[in-house]
Amino acid sequence: MKFFYFLIVCLTSTAAAAQVCNPSDHDWGNELFGVSPDPTIGENFVTGYLNMPYSDQVYVKAPSSVADVDSTFKGIQLAIDSISLDSITFFNGLTEQSVSLLGLSVTCNNAGDSPNPCMFMPGNAYCGDIAGIPNAVGSFPVKIHVTVYFYFFSNQAIAYTFEGYTLDVLEDIAVFESTRTQSIASVQNFPNPANNATNIKFELAKADQVTLSITNLMGKKVLDRNIIARKGENTTVVNTEEFASGIYLYSITSGDKKMTKRMLIQH
Repeated sequence: MKFFYFLIVCLTSTAAAAQVCNPSDHDWGNELFGVSPDPTIGENFVTGYLNMPYSDQVYVKAPSSVADVDSTFKGIQLAIDSISLDSITFFNGLTEQSVSLLGLSVTCNNAGDSPNPCMFMPGNAYCGDIAGIPNAVGSFPVKIHVTVYFYFFSNQAIAYTFEGYTLDVLEDIAVFESTRTQSIASVQNFPNPANNATNIKFELAKADQVTLSITNLMGKKVLDRNIIARKGENTTVVNTEEFASGIYLYSITSGDKKMTKRMLIQH
């Protein structure tokens, strides 16, 4: 009964210009229903950062039979009419509140199968873009409240709450990694957010060979470049056309000195 995970907050306005996800980007294989990410196999939300743009995608495979949702109906061939998202909530340590109060909203994509983008049809794959600017730091338990609609002598509805999800929001991660006098005076990329390219500007106290590395928030390195840099201001251009939309960490390393900042890619 974990099949929709983020059928997602049907709050159609998006605080950070969410991209439009593509349901076919996830291969469900022979699965009849499921969700990605799935915390039961160690998956979870991308980590967010306070007051920084956030984005993530969730992929959903909706089941066709009511028996896949409620074992009470096992052996009875009842087709699901539709599935709706009612609300997404998080627990802030005191009360359960709408995730919108955390600064996040979600744009659902049901490929036009229903006028309501957060209404999902049985047997099909869907997705949603989570976006916003987190406004609080913490490790927040998340609940997803959905309703399954079907006909059994009369119109019926089954409400479910799905738990086990966590959204971590951390402090600003721009940090000097040494407290000693830095040979790297400053690092900044522009534009930020970037689309097909960004310029990474950095300033050195002396000429040096430096390394530029870029990783996504899962720790996967997407770029590693050696640069012969001069004293003062330097700029290197990074082609981000092939990068997936999302938040990345970029670092300039000079000897044992390293400065890390973050950038957002939006296509």
